[in-house]
Amino acid sequence: MAIEAQLRGLQAQGGAATLVGRWQNRLGSVMELEAEPGAQALRGTFRSGVGSPHPDRVYALAGYAIGDAFAFAVDFSPHGSVGAWSGHHVADERGERLVSLWHLARPVQSAAGDGDVWGAILAGADEFHRIG
Repeated sequence: MAIEAQLRGLQAQGGAATLVGRWQNRLGSVMELEAEPGAQALRGTFRSGVGSPHPDRVYALAGYAIGDAFAFAVDFSPHGSVGAWSGHHVADERGERLVSLWHLARPVQSAAGDGDVWGAILAGADEFHRIG
């Protein structure tokens, strides 16, 4: 079967089971996703390639996938934060990718105004590639 047909089949299948495996982003973060067949719930682990975490530290991950859409959160509580990603599973000539937007939120110690609240949230875009 040609690679294009295989990738189209993955897109049509959708759901959490399609995302099972190992994924890595350009900064070296690696996540391992698991799901029960036919389920929408995701679970797994996340190793951060950036920030203050030690690279060998493993963080819990939980989320959902519906069709090609997914969302998951990572518990970075040892560092006083929580991260969340949402996006789409894409399978094309570049391979399988998870294309997402992310937010990392820290507790606000003293909110004197909206600026303090918004200043405690970092945001960006990320792309993970399947590595296993």
